[in-house]
Amino acid sequence: VACSLMQKTSLEAARTCVICGSSEHLAVDCAKNSRSQNEWPRIKKVVTSSLPDDCASVACGDRMSVVITTSPVPSNPSTMMLEAVLNSFARVEGLQGCPLVIVCDGYKCSGKSTWKAGKITEDAAERYAAYVQNLEDMLHSGRLPRSTRLVILEGRNGQALAVKAGLQEVATPFVCVHQHDLEFMFDFSLATLLDVLADESNDVRYVGMPLLVNLHYEAIAWQHHGVRVQEQEHNGLRLVPVVFWYDSTHITSVHHYNSCVFAPKQQFRPGDFVEETFGVRQREDIMAHGMVAHPKYGTYHCLSHSVDGSRRPLICHLNGVRFLTPEQRAERGYPADPPVEFFASRTMVNRKQRKVRFILDLVAAFCGSGDREAKVRDVIAKQLNDARMRSCATASSSLPRVRQPTAHAFAVP
Repeated sequence: VACSLMQKTSLEAARTCVICGSSEHLAVDCAKNSRSQNEWPRIKKVVTSSLPDDCASVACGDRMSVVITTSPVPSNPSTMMLEAVLNSFARVEGLQGCPLVIVCDGYKCSGKSTWKAGKITEDAAERYAAYVQNLEDMLHSGRLPRSTRLVILEGRNGQALAVKAGLQEVATPFVCVHQHDLEFMFDFSLATLLDVLADESNDVRYVGMPLLVNLHYEAIAWQHHGVRVQEQEHNGLRLVPVVFWYDSTHITSVHHYNSCVFAPKQQFRPGDFVEETFGVRQREDIMAHGMVAHPKYGTYHCLSHSVDGSRRPLICHLNGVRFLTPEQRAERGYPADPPVEFFASRTMVNRKQRKVRFILDLVAAFCGSGDREAKVRDVIAKQLNDARMRSCATASSSLPRVRQPTAHAFAVP
């Protein structure tokens, strides 16, 4: 017992505050864990590559930059999720050649991790520090494009202020704001999209990439907000107006961000999200005054269609709060690499398209009615679901990888 107490005491003495490095207290008790409201965002440092810069201009790189916001998640210190997201850029022509800014938000230490709120435990803080260091190592080793800039923030800034910090490092007229757990699925003619945004004869100022949940926005706008919107065509690009500024992947101009979202009258506190503050104010404005108020926001969604004409989401959600590497899953006692269909947020087919009621009805017709019919339907439904799970690829093998690495590609280690 004495030895156990001595080991515990020595272990506690060895631990230091991950914020200021003091051995006299932990981060949860650190004075720097609670900041005043002044001078946000708080930028700790900006890291650039130690390798010679490759100044070659590629595709849309002179017109648009990409700002990715990242923050603590359970899979830290692994960079697997972010690398998969970066590798998915290869699916969009011209996107890999755009300058990249990765903004690493800070956190507040707490006794329990609440990931979206930016509150994490001491252990999670240590893993996140190792994750940020891994990103720096990737930059200096050439596994990230040499023009990449890492913006490391101090304390919990939140999504809105993290984007504001990232915009300070953008030198192009347009910017794609992206999150660390969203994967590009299909090409959408980036060059044409930028031409539409640059055309001052229209009111398109923001083009978002729809997820599966908001794929048919016309119904959402009418049923939830009482606003009717219709699909439009701009220079061959199919767009639909949206009455909300989504934080999900979107492309707009730096000027529109600074003059509209981050205008002097728009105030953001640490921890705020743009869609939960500015986005709500925009939606209320349009609901009160109608679509006549929409042009000053200019928010649209880009539509993509399959060969059969049906709409398809341009991005899917890897769900950073649930994402774990196969090794991390095994350590926690989960199946190491389950089928990708196990993760609802990563599937590209909605529930209605998966229903097999027609098949079950045909089979049940041969079985008569009563208890026997219900039992047969249950058995067959389970067999069909099990077969679907067995036949699909594993989660890790479904992550995007670079097939033909180039000077601007993101190499998989």
